[in-house]
Amino acid sequence: MTIVAFSQMDIGGDPGDEKETSATKEHKFGTRMTIGDRVYKYGQANGAIGAGNICQNAVTIAGHDMDLVITAAVAVGGKSITVTTTATDAAKDLYADGYIYINDGAGEGHMYKILGHSAHDYSDEADLTLNLYDGDTIAEAITTSSLAGLVRNPYSEVIVYPTTGTGASAGVAATEIADDYYGWFQTMGYAPVLCDVAFVIGNHVRVSDNTAGSGEPLDRDGTHENEESIGVASIIAPVTTDFGIVDLRISS
Repeated sequence: MTIVAFSQMDIGGDPGDEKETSATKEHKFGTRMTIGDRVYKYGQANGAIGAGNICQNAVTIAGHDMDLVITAAVAVGGKSITVTTTATDAAKDLYADGYIYINDGAGEGHMYKILGHSAHDYSDEADLTLNLYDGDTIAEAITTSSLAGLVRNPYSEVIVYPTTGTGASAGVAATEIADDYYGWFQTMGYAPVLCDVAFVIGNHVRVSDNTAGSGEPLDRDGTHENEESIGVASIIAPVTTDFGIVDLRISS
């Protein structure tokens, strides 16, 4: 495998590298791998995922996602933020490679990348301290009147896209990925995608509201026209339960 250093977030690979999975984390979440004209992102599966399944980021955690009270003001250049959560625990580094954003008050509109944090047991201590990446320190002072939200990295605990979306597409699984294993999710370029309703060549493909992890044609004058589009059907029109080639346009 021709992957380069763990610390880099943009790497080049060879055909076949996208099919490698592991029980241990080998890259940072969201690491971007290009293989020719195809793009992949590195993540972890929450539940077994089949090859060609459309996937979604993990659901946000209630009590962590918005309007968290900041326990102490943080000056420009600060490297950590402490918030008070609401009745929900957090495993150690659950939010590592994820983000904290200020949704209201002083410093609002800013988002910072989380390096890590200790395990959080709400019943023992309601406050949670998030340590930031060295280069992503506080840009605008925040106060105890500011409010914040926590966001996991979109490639942490990726799930099969449900029939009723609870997030945004993380890509299409490049191979079978076992529960809790790490692997690659394709976001750009030609990819085989599970078909629920026959694709129409040259037309947009959306996530299915009928079969989890699959796609169907996007009809902007029909029902479910607001479901997320993942790309354009190409090459040949597949039938239900088959896999058809979609030119993915999820993220570059």
